[in-house]
Amino acid sequence: MANDLIYQDMQGCSERADIFKLKERKKLDLTEILIWGIMIFNLLFISLIILSLFLKSSIGDVITVIKDLNTLRSIKITISSIFCSGVMTIFIGVPFAYVMAQRRGKVYRIINMILNLPLVMPPTVAGLALLMAFGRRGAFANVIRAFGLDIPFSFVALIIVQVFVMLPLFTQALRSGFEAIDQDIKEAAMVFGAGEKELLFLIYLPLSIRAFMTGLIMACLRAAGEFGATMMFAGNLSGKTQTLSTAIYILSQRDLGQSISLAVVLILIFLIPLLVLELKLKE
Repeated sequence: MANDLIYQDMQGCSERADIFKLKERKKLDLTEILIWGIMIFNLLFISLIILSLFLKSSIGDVITVIKDLNTLRSIKITISSIFCSGVMTIFIGVPFAYVMAQRRGKVYRIINMILNLPLVMPPTVAGLALLMAFGRRGAFANVIRAFGLDIPFSFVALIIVQVFVMLPLFTQALRSGFEAIDQDIKEAAMVFGAGEKELLFLIYLPLSIRAFMTGLIMACLRAAGEFGATMMFAGNLSGKTQTLSTAIYILSQRDLGQSISLAVVLILIFLIPLLVLELKLKE
């Protein structure tokens, strides 16, 4: 009799455990459904906005706008300026990321905060700041004039704007890559006599190539899409400082259809490095 009661108690516990697991599974399923629902909403939200540009354009319109001389000039200026800015960003950003990855303390946190300021500055504020620094009446106007330079509304101004917005993205990505390297590797290299140059070029950079390329691609795309600061500091001179993003704005003032087609061209150009980033570098 006593054994039967114990058996019934055990069976009851087992049933309650099964019910509890079933309830937990139902809760998990609801969570999964909610997560997937938000993901699908997010995907549709972004896709439909971008798709609206493609629906308002056609292949014929895109070909026509690509053949336009101003478009070809803006593509040439965009690519050449991004190339120059990318080289400068690498030259400045690599040593900076290397130092910041190995230093701790409040001073370096403040330095890091200053470097990240361009990320949160409104583009018009960034353009105004650049104008006040390097403009004809800027803080460094006398020094710049002494070298016989006139920076605002020139190709050099375009490079400065792009480097200004590229540096935070590139250095943050590369710094994360440097910080992920095992300290044992660094210590082993130092035991065999590696100095700072060997550590940077033979250890840190080769082991952080994905972070390097990811940061560079994202920074280049950010700079190519820059508009507000470019307009304020570099202007929108065809064949000189007009990029694809500023050309779209000018076209939208007189021909909305052509500006939409040029926006489609810009998105298609941006898709190529993004596909490389997602399908190759993140594998």
